Amino acid sequence: MNSLIKFGAFFVFPMVLVILWIGGFFADRIPPGYAEEQPKVVEGVKVKTITPQKVEEKYKLEGYTTAKETAKVATKIMGKVLDIKVKEGDYVKKGQLLAVIDISDIKAKEKEALAGLEELSKAREEALAGKEAVLAQIEFLEKTYNRMKALYEENALPRQKLDEIEMKLKGAKAQLKQIEAKLKQLDAKEKQVKAKLRQVKIMESYGYIKAPFNGYVIKKMANIGDMANPGMPLFVIGNNKLQFMANVDVKYIDRVNIGDILTIEIDATGKTYKAKVVEKNTNADPSNNSFTIKANIENPKGLGAGFYGKTYITVADEEKLLIPESAIKRWNQVEGVFVVSPDGILRFKPVKLGEKYKDKYEVKAGLVAGQKIVVEGVEKACDGCRVRL
Repeated sequence: MNSLIKFGAFFVFPMVLVILWIGGFFADRIPPGYAEEQPKVVEGVKVKTITPQKVEEKYKLEGYTTAKETAKVATKIMGKVLDIKVKEGDYVKKGQLLAVIDISDIKAKEKEALAGLEELSKAREEALAGKEAVLAQIEFLEKTYNRMKALYEENALPRQKLDEIEMKLKGAKAQLKQIEAKLKQLDAKEKQVKAKLRQVKIMESYGYIKAPFNGYVIKKMANIGDMANPGMPLFVIGNNKLQFMANVDVKYIDRVNIGDILTIEIDATGKTYKAKVVEKNTNADPSNNSFTIKANIENPKGLGAGFYGKTYITVADEEKLLIPESAIKRWNQVEGVFVVSPDGILRFKPVKLGEKYKDKYEVKAGLVAGQKIVVEGVEKACDGCRVRL
């Protein structure tokens, strides 16, 4: 019995105590439930309360550059394009040859006209020679007639002889009239042929297409071997004085006026250019409810016609909710900001952005004035994290 008591006291009882201790019997018990998880605390972020700001409302004008003076260069004759001397972008001077059109048919007409003039010239020579001969004959017959008339009046010559000379004189004068009539006919025909030749020469000139003024080849509309038709444009030539042309919504008709200086942004060159408004069409186009303006571009070096450009005009002063670009977080193609709750918890909130004003964006939807957002250090922020306010 004593040994049993000793076994229980020295072996069983200590074992029970150890088991109870391992099981936490002697520790303080935590009531059942979920342990509260503490949010991650982030540092190095800047928080700011957003408020409406007064900004200038600007209207974007989109347009393109165009030559102040342009011309569609066409031919007035039908013919094959034999040669083209220029390419698009080339600078040309007034009167410079641009293209050559086949004028072989016109050359044939010129050859025919020249041959006709040569024949008329020979006929004229023959007629003039005949005229000189008849004039000489008339002179001789008139002298003979005068002598014989004097003899007849002295009864020294029969009347028959005088009549014969008189008949010959009348015949010579009639022949002279015929020759002079023929010469007039030759003159008239020569005038017709020369007029035709002048017309042919003019038609020949149409085969040589030349620049109407100093400028650039904006567009080449024909190739060697093409058949050109009268009135068909072959080139578009523009001078080196450039304009910016744009359509303005009719509701802003009083916001742009002649004499205004615009700042034109040309994407292709990455530069800005000053332009003075010189034309304003106050008649609106009903198809798009807009009117057209033209502005002369100052120092358009490196520019040509057809460049896309844009400018902005102030149309109103308005309060808008703006946030700095540094506050915007792009997450899975969604733009948003981290909104700070009153207890300092960050929540990612998608927003709809509007126009950009320097380094700030307009917020169209998603935020209201008075909310606090992270404006710097958004790369450190996370949804559900806490910041120290």
